[in-house]
Amino acid sequence: MFDVFSGIKCDKVKTEYFRNILLKAARTGEHIYQNELNRINNLPCVRESEGKVTLRTLFIEYWDFFHAGNEEKIRPSVKNNVEAMIHCKDFSKGYLTYECPNCKNLVNIGLSCNSRFCASCGNRYREQRALAISKKVISKPHRQFVFSIARQLRKFFAEHEDRDSLLDILFQSVEFSFEFLIQGNNKLAKKENRQFGYMLFMHTYGRDIKWNPHVHALICEGYFDKYNRFHKYGYFPYEKLRKTFMFELHRAMKEYFKPKITKADFSKFCKLCKFLEKKYPDGYYAHGPRINKKYDNRISVKNLTQYIARYASHPAIAESRILELNLKTHMIKYYYDPHEDDLLDEDDPNRLGRQYVLESVFKFMKKLIRHIPNKGFHNIRYYGFYSKRSTINTSSINPLYSTCKLNKMKQNINWNRKLKLTYGYEPLLCTCAHTMELCRDLCFFPPPKGPKQLSIDDFDENGDLYA
Repeated sequence: MFDVFSGIKCDKVKTEYFRNILLKAARTGEHIYQNELNRINNLPCVRESEGKVTLRTLFIEYWDFFHAGNEEKIRPSVKNNVEAMIHCKDFSKGYLTYECPNCKNLVNIGLSCNSRFCASCGNRYREQRALAISKKVISKPHRQFVFSIARQLRKFFAEHEDRDSLLDILFQSVEFSFEFLIQGNNKLAKKENRQFGYMLFMHTYGRDIKWNPHVHALICEGYFDKYNRFHKYGYFPYEKLRKTFMFELHRAMKEYFKPKITKADFSKFCKLCKFLEKKYPDGYYAHGPRINKKYDNRISVKNLTQYIARYASHPAIAESRILELNLKTHMIKYYYDPHEDDLLDEDDPNRLGRQYVLESVFKFMKKLIRHIPNKGFHNIRYYGFYSKRSTINTSSINPLYSTCKLNKMKQNINWNRKLKLTYGYEPLLCTCAHTMELCRDLCFFPPPKGPKQLSIDDFDENGDLYA
């Protein structure tokens, strides 16, 4: 006799209700049965039974207590993002209703919170950012640079009340470094208005989720002049970039702090800058290895954009790295792989190996929320001929991706298709093998708290918000 529960991972869902669903699906066909099986195996209660810890579970359990003890220190953007994430897909916050045109079966889908702190919604945001980048990139070799700052300067970017202005300075210092590299004191370069095309991505954390603001740059190995002519530029002098970046950063920070802090504190900061300039005579870290030529440029740039964009669009730690949450001792365990090991062979005795951290959930939460950006702050920015303000016409160079490929990438962002690609089931596939359709009359939207209330007109036929 066929056992409909044979593929179920968790005993909690082996009930009469799910048995009837699986029986109906099995009678329709193997494909429909497998779809329902995958759907059930990805229910939250099943994932929890496997020991998987989610950030949402953690913050639901501890946020009220944590917020009550740190209310004055918590920024409004942190409060809004965390509370949105906690109520993500909560039916009290609204839902879309889909109806099967054949058997009239109904299913409700909770509205997403669209918070970048939410692991689920942040993944969608990452795909959208990667698509936006792919639309701009031209079919030329690109390179990734990383610009880091001294450990002694990190606290200024975290503790200052106007941290956005300081992070802007970090962006501006990288921009100045590239502009000085391509133009500098070269009169001909200035006359021709030579421009690199690059994108900057702000990352505020490392793998250990500590505060470590640094900038990733995706730059084209070439420049345009004012006559819209493209010229190759493959040599990037690291030492010049490092020194330019360091001195411009120090100069801009001094200019910013001078009218805002006391003379004594400003004097201490100037002494710190002098100390760092002696300690790092070659400048701060700025490295940009060339993409391996063995791989197709299209694939390399796509992988690079996906890698960089994901850090600008999700929490500081992937949920797969959280190993255990003890609700009795209020301790959490997670791991990270040090960057230092990336350059060493697996059998190298100097490898640090995987690092495991066991700490208080409140310390862990404090580490996470400090990386939530303020409302309106852009972690991804475009410069040079990739900027919207640029007058350079790049149409003489083919884009990296065709319109057909970009449309396919856009379709993959759809939540229904994303679930199928990630978890192996279609949420709108009914057990009778028909595809459910959006039922506009049964959708629910709560009264608005902000200036605008969502309505059914804001969603397309797939249940996605219009751009």
